[in-house]
Amino acid sequence: MQTQKVARGVLVASLLGACSAALAVPDPIVNIIPLPNSNTPANPSVSNDGRYIAYRVGVGGFINIYVRDTVTGQDVQANLRVTDGSPVNAACDSPVMSGDGRYVAFGCRATEMGAVTTANVGYFVYDRIANRTELVPDLGSDIPLVLAFTGLSKDGRYLVFRTANTTTRAWKIHVRDLVNKTTTTTTAQYAGVPGESRMYISDDGRLITYTGRFDVNQTPVELLVFDRTTGITEIQSLRPNGGRGLYGIRDVSASDDGMTVAFVSNDNQLVTPAGPNALAIYVRNRRSGVTELMDRNLTTNLYMNALSGNGRYVAYANITVKVYDRWTKMTRSIPAPGVSSSTYPRMSSDGRYVVFNCARTAAAGGGQCMGYVDMGVAPDVKLSTKQLALTEGGIAGTYTAVLTQAPTSDVKVKVATSSQLALARTELTFTPLNWSTPQVISVQAVQDGVAEGLHTANLTHTVTSADVYYSVIPSMSVSAAISDAVVPTIVLPQEATWDKPELPLTGVASPGATVLLTAVNRDTGWLTSASIVADSQGNWSYTLTGLTSGVFDLDAQADGIKSAVKTVTVTLPTN
Repeated sequence: MQTQKVARGVLVASLLGACSAALAVPDPIVNIIPLPNSNTPANPSVSNDGRYIAYRVGVGGFINIYVRDTVTGQDVQANLRVTDGSPVNAACDSPVMSGDGRYVAFGCRATEMGAVTTANVGYFVYDRIANRTELVPDLGSDIPLVLAFTGLSKDGRYLVFRTANTTTRAWKIHVRDLVNKTTTTTTAQYAGVPGESRMYISDDGRLITYTGRFDVNQTPVELLVFDRTTGITEIQSLRPNGGRGLYGIRDVSASDDGMTVAFVSNDNQLVTPAGPNALAIYVRNRRSGVTELMDRNLTTNLYMNALSGNGRYVAYANITVKVYDRWTKMTRSIPAPGVSSSTYPRMSSDGRYVVFNCARTAAAGGGQCMGYVDMGVAPDVKLSTKQLALTEGGIAGTYTAVLTQAPTSDVKVKVATSSQLALARTELTFTPLNWSTPQVISVQAVQDGVAEGLHTANLTHTVTSADVYYSVIPSMSVSAAISDAVVPTIVLPQEATWDKPELPLTGVASPGATVLLTAVNRDTGWLTSASIVADSQGNWSYTLTGLTSGVFDLDAQADGIKSAVKTVTVTLPTN
């Protein structure tokens, strides 16, 4: 398969008005990958690092699942038979890739996959590292809905899927733990929904986002979130007064933590003031209980949204694919020359990578294709660490801050903390010239003389800039774990005089601290030093060797705190 690359993107102003030509975002790099032998849309799914794409290829009524390595360009078949080898005349569908790129889940007719199930259909999981495919254990009369998408957690541990029982007319949602190899049937309200509706499960396997009904006779389809811990199913397609939407929803997507959800609806009463009289994309924050219209400037029918895992970006298809930034209210259009239509986008967790179905124009050769887009690294402030370990009165801890993209205006990062910590400086300034040079933040724990045990303090970083992309960056925190000051000590085997060339020493310091021991002979100028690690109780020991006669000054330092100087006179016997 050949790949057509397209550089340079188009930025569309939205809500904020016309944009400056110079903005702190890179141009997207677009790859159009032809699928000349396929007569079905690819329905691609992408890993968080953008390296792997899971997709389907349909030829002559049979469908196989593949994984493409975007670095090497190689394609590997994912729907391997459970007994090894490639299937003949396979009928598989709806591939979903885990965020780590290791697992791909899909539904298949069982016989061709070397499996036996009650209804001759089943869900399968391909392990890219092990290069093998396993059947999700058959649930008997609960029949997998293999045309409906499953959901995989970001780390690939949890798989969520639907079944239907034709006898009892019961629709159920199940969770498969791919690590413990167990399947749990949930009590989530479902009541069946037709079509290829996507579903999602949060990173921790707790929240399941999907479309469903509370009753099979209830016509409108609603956005539902089931909490596996509380056992409660919540409706999220709600009006501002808490009433249920009247016209149904479609095309659901969710953030990795399950706390932000997006969906398509033509119920314009979901927000205040009312939305457009057209299918529009709505985003709901489950923490605040607030639903927002994605973009009030868009009044045409919108379909097929995809929410990034961090909840910031919404990709949608309306002939072409566009990406809306909920923070800046800006929309970026993805150019795709030679493409007549684009559908069903999906995104990586950080919104950097976008994949979608596409169809090529006759002039471009026609046929199915899939789009793969690198939106580039988003403008951000990157901290070198989120954790520090400090000792009161000890040496300072340091970390760095740097920008990920050149800004159009100065970016200031203000650092604030509590009285537990002292900062060398409280503000950093990044310019369009020095933005890529890391700047050091130095912080020291204040020795307050209060016994607090291990305690913590936070450093908060607030970003301000006239650059719209940097102006919306939320505050960031670094946590400092602080230990009470422990002044190291030195204990001599006897005071004042010593008559051997080896001097055994012991002492106390902070548990696990590195103790720098120094000995100087005042009479000869001879000097030696050693590093010793205190044990978990703070005890240390060391034997100085090669001593000569003279007066020795001994000191120890740990965590930047010095001991009192100990003096010993060494008088060696003469022959």
